[in-house]
Amino acid sequence: MINQDFDIESLSQNLGGISNDNQQLIKDVQNILRNEIVDEDGLVKLCQQGFTNQTSRLRGIIWRLLLGYFPLNRKYWTQVIIKNRDNYNNIKIENIKKAPPQKKNDHPLSRNTDSDWNNHFQDQQLWSKIQKDVIRTRVKELGKEEFREMLNRILFLCCKLNKMDYVQGMNEFAALILYMCMSDPNEKLQNESDAFYCFMILMTSLKNNFQLQKEKVRAFQDLLKKVDWKLHDHLVNQKMDFSILYVKWFMILFAQDFHIDDSLRIWDCLFCQKNNREEFLYYLAISFLIQLREDLIVGDFGQILLILQNLEKQDINLSEVIQRAHLLQKEQKKC
Repeated sequence: MINQDFDIESLSQNLGGISNDNQQLIKDVQNILRNEIVDEDGLVKLCQQGFTNQTSRLRGIIWRLLLGYFPLNRKYWTQVIIKNRDNYNNIKIENIKKAPPQKKNDHPLSRNTDSDWNNHFQDQQLWSKIQKDVIRTRVKELGKEEFREMLNRILFLCCKLNKMDYVQGMNEFAALILYMCMSDPNEKLQNESDAFYCFMILMTSLKNNFQLQKEKVRAFQDLLKKVDWKLHDHLVNQKMDFSILYVKWFMILFAQDFHIDDSLRIWDCLFCQKNNREEFLYYLAISFLIQLREDLIVGDFGQILLILQNLEKQDINLSEVIQRAHLLQKEQKKC
């Protein structure tokens, strides 16, 4: 039997002020989610344009499904939440500790790898390094102390459990996922543990994302030349370094350059591209360049750089950018 504890019906409540098209999208997604086994392909077709403020109530469930945190069988969703909440509490207790007690063969100056004191000081260094970024990450949306502490814990535990170094950019990823969870209208989905496990899943797929990969920069540049050679040649003539775009856009997946609602919508689209995420990212980036083409094509290097490093201040229609990216992707596949 389907576990009725998980509320699907509330998705279509309080639709006043929402356009007819968006009301229909909510109801269509809801109909798919009512099935015991969710039709993932059908869900992707409905959601690939991303969610606006009017449809953002769908995001929490959809992200969990597309990331693989929720199984497609709906009857297990509540069980997943409860089990992982308990697991996460145990992880916090086990890994976030105060100074260790005094031991005969251990002391604060020990540098032995099995020293509790040495491990404690390494943990403190990692926590402090993360905290320096957290205090300036999405301050408007996650500026409350409780959210900063959550974000710090998520990043710290991810690094510690995976024995990985913290690098800038991870904070932007974790911030979007935490915000997605804590702003969900469904209280059952407002929890730190879901944010932690969704972040862990994402980092598994993006573990190589924080390294500059020149062959991918070249692939993007070649694709731009194929789509719009005039714009490409102008950027090249102005000595535009395409690796700058790679760092700003591809490494952190547009998580930093926009209002948080726009970054979340871009991620909606990327998660719907389960097997073509990197490819779609290229078309999305090219679509942004085309959207800004009128100013870029007449700009010198300084003007171009100013535009591309301040996308949030540009007059951009994100719906047009997303639609064009999908169109470019389809057109290039025909070639």
